Amino acid sequence: MNGYGNGSALNGNGSSSIGMYGQDGAGDAGLIGQNGSPIYESSQGKQSQQLADRRVLFMGPPRSGKTSILSMIFEDMMAYDTLGMMPTQQQVAYQMVGGITFYDFPGIDYYSETHSTMPDTAVFEGEHTSLVFVIDSQGDLQTALATLHGVIRTAQSVNPQIPINVFINKVDSLSEELKHDIHHDIQQNVWKTMRYDNLNSSMVQFFLTSIFEGVVNEAMSRVIQSLVPHRSSLQTILDSLCSKSGLDKVFLFDVATRVYVAVDSSPTDPQIYKFACQTLEAMDYVGELCQEYVQPNEEGMVKQKVTFDLEGGIRVFIYQVNTYLSLLCVGNTQVIRQKSLLEFNGSKVAKAIRQILPS
Repeated sequence: MNGYGNGSALNGNGSSSIGMYGQDGAGDAGLIGQNGSPIYESSQGKQSQQLADRRVLFMGPPRSGKTSILSMIFEDMMAYDTLGMMPTQQQVAYQMVGGITFYDFPGIDYYSETHSTMPDTAVFEGEHTSLVFVIDSQGDLQTALATLHGVIRTAQSVNPQIPINVFINKVDSLSEELKHDIHHDIQQNVWKTMRYDNLNSSMVQFFLTSIFEGVVNEAMSRVIQSLVPHRSSLQTILDSLCSKSGLDKVFLFDVATRVYVAVDSSPTDPQIYKFACQTLEAMDYVGELCQEYVQPNEEGMVKQKVTFDLEGGIRVFIYQVNTYLSLLCVGNTQVIRQKSLLEFNGSKVAKAIRQILPS
């Protein structure tokens, strides 16, 4: 059977063959999983017993910026438009590809009688639950850290393996030296307190974030990695696409949020990720301008295949997987010029991904 067969067909054990060609003409095979459920939706007032299986809990003191982060990513708000937002008064849910749901909780402040206290402990249960705690780097750090310690104690008492992601937010106006100092001080404070309380500090990671610098999308991408269904299968597919097509980096992006759902196993350069996000944003604007001139396919979807040139001889190739997802491939100019090879391999990979994360 040649490489132009029927793409990928699921086997009885949930694996699949993907017929891809390399630069030398050799074929390849990769494994895939089974299904997911992508949807975009915002809802309010859900109770803890109704929480999704795969969930990210966004918590933090009032005015820490957690709602601004979620509004910018899921509601496509401009950063400056979020500055005058009212504090969150009730739980809000946002859903994305793979059935992952983000929950925005009202602000928590242990020292205030007017703000919400800890949510029901049941929200922290489940092997696919992750916690994000947002701290205003220029606010009352003592109160924020006391609140964080209380949240960590509660969360690990019911779920010792819950990933805890601390977003040190609003760092855009700080010098690099001050960013480093604040990051170091918060990290040491958290680890010291957790050791004193005999808690598992290995489950905690820290991110410097700002809605004005684009870094928050990368932080969100890293948060969801442990929650994406069939993550290892997706990574295997992207690794194979990288090697067979001679690419430097491949991302599988949730286009609407500019958060990557999967990435190949090579190290991710933050600058490359920044370029990738800017490319997706540009493609989105161009797509809106041109969509009335492009005929949709039999599935009613306009398939986009776009190339962009970046500085330093870097070129980006984008291949749309479905309505929600796109492959973004980074390579040198010579590699991306082999567009027919990329399109062929991209089509095979896209078909496999649609079986793992169907729309």
